[in-house]
Amino acid sequence: MDIVYLDEMNSLFQICFYLLILLLCACNDDPVADVIFYNGDVVTMSGENGVHQSLGIKDGEILYVGNQEDQERFQSVRTQLIDLKGRTLLPGFIDAHSHFSLAMQTLNWANLSSPPVSDIKSINDILVRLEGHRQERNLDPAEWLIGWGYDPDLIEEQRHPNKLDLDEAFPDQPVFLAHASGHLGVVNSAALRVIGWSAETADPQGGQIIRFDNSKEPSGLITESAMHAVREAIPQPDSEDMTRLAAEAFDLYARNGITTVNDGFSTAENIDLLEQLSTSIDFPLDIISLLGFVDLAKIMSQHDIKFHQYNRRLKYAGVKIVADGSPQGKTALMSDPYLTEVPGCTHDCKGIAVVQQAQLDQLLDKLYGDGVQVYTHCNGDAAIDMYLNAHDQAVDKHNLTSSDLRSVIIHSQFMRPDLIEQYAHYGLIPSYFTNHTYYWGDVHVRNLGMERAAYISPLVSSEESGVTYTNHTDYPITALDQSFLLWSAVNRVSRSGQVLGSDQRSKVYDALEAMTIHAAYQYREEDRKGSLEPGKLGDLVILSDNPLDIDPMKLKDIEVLATYKEGQEVYAKTEE
Repeated sequence: MDIVYLDEMNSLFQICFYLLILLLCACNDDPVADVIFYNGDVVTMSGENGVHQSLGIKDGEILYVGNQEDQERFQSVRTQLIDLKGRTLLPGFIDAHSHFSLAMQTLNWANLSSPPVSDIKSINDILVRLEGHRQERNLDPAEWLIGWGYDPDLIEEQRHPNKLDLDEAFPDQPVFLAHASGHLGVVNSAALRVIGWSAETADPQGGQIIRFDNSKEPSGLITESAMHAVREAIPQPDSEDMTRLAAEAFDLYARNGITTVNDGFSTAENIDLLEQLSTSIDFPLDIISLLGFVDLAKIMSQHDIKFHQYNRRLKYAGVKIVADGSPQGKTALMSDPYLTEVPGCTHDCKGIAVVQQAQLDQLLDKLYGDGVQVYTHCNGDAAIDMYLNAHDQAVDKHNLTSSDLRSVIIHSQFMRPDLIEQYAHYGLIPSYFTNHTYYWGDVHVRNLGMERAAYISPLVSSEESGVTYTNHTDYPITALDQSFLLWSAVNRVSRSGQVLGSDQRSKVYDALEAMTIHAAYQYREEDRKGSLEPGKLGDLVILSDNPLDIDPMKLKDIEVLATYKEGQEVYAKTEE
């Protein structure tokens, strides 16, 4: 009898205990995280002291950022736990400027880059690489043979290839070589025949068909707007091929920790392609497209463009204008002449204005008046002067403020201190390109002199003036490598080892801001991206080292271990 009574008491106690547990659980209103990252440095980019140990995500958004106690509060048996093992968690990198559509195309082209991207060291290397590519792709003799990334400053001959070099190896097949800047190229005689150009063809406005010395005969070298005719002649890959190339390109960006991708000059064909792809595949990353000004009327007439609205992870952010060319190609528009020989120019060689002042004035007047965000490519200080003149008129006419516009000047490379003052006054956003200090720093010193070269991408002057800036790779112009981009901003070391503008070397944290929260601000997405804060998207990157804690010269060696888009893994480095 006593034993039975004790059993009943035990059962009653167990029931009460479980009821108490259920009651306590019911009183806990805290949501449960889908996934929690712990045991590492969580660098929030919401302030220099914003380093924590744990972060949780629910329904694709950041639920909390905190410590071990926070983890226990939001964790359940359903939560996926990811041990950072001492590694570093950062916001996913936001691509301030590159060319996604071009990146897809170049995956089908021969890589003619010099070290460290590839191994081309001479014109003969270019011809050998092209022939290998032609055989590998089994190209028909009538098909275009295309290579990209050649750089005359980095090959033995120290000159551009010409059509005679290409004709000897490929007399009947149309060939096009894209310069490393993307602003120049070389075609052979077969390509000239396809395009319909001859010695009598006039230079297009904003571009040049370079001639042999003392002749009207095209040498094969073309610049700026002359490139449009070549691009229009090259057939687009079919939809099946483009789907494959898009998957490869997305993977490339994800492997570099990028969660928001830029298509920095979308032609009408690019827009058609992106729209088609967005309906046929699920984009693993966000794509931000800038409508190319050359095709703007055509694009707007054929598509229902709504700016700053995502649709299946595709967003149109604004319009891209190109004002000048490339500094390494010596087509960037400068206020003072280049110091070395410029192809197609004999005196007072200051580069090329791709648009004239009156045209730029009209474009900004129209776009600002319509409330469209404008991104303008300006490499040289004279091009920036042109832009500022047009900007000043449009702002005054439409009574606008910097918060209305968030106008972005892509590259803004060869600045002057007075230009930075005007950027600060108007709230303009320069998207700098510090990789140039390594890739072409020594070339700029030769072409422009040390004073101008050392002030390229002046991050510190911008910081001190209160200018919000971003930084980019301009891929495929330079390698898609965010660790290297960070390294170049902090160290500014050229190929020869000289520091180009020691007073403009950025702090690591400031350089990280340019790739995260400032890039989010550039795209008007700072409320959803760019820092690790509750309510923002779970766009994350796991790095092998904390950039804030290591030797600055080792920043380029940091590895991306994993990338997450809205809490979903889109890349993980294979363990060796």
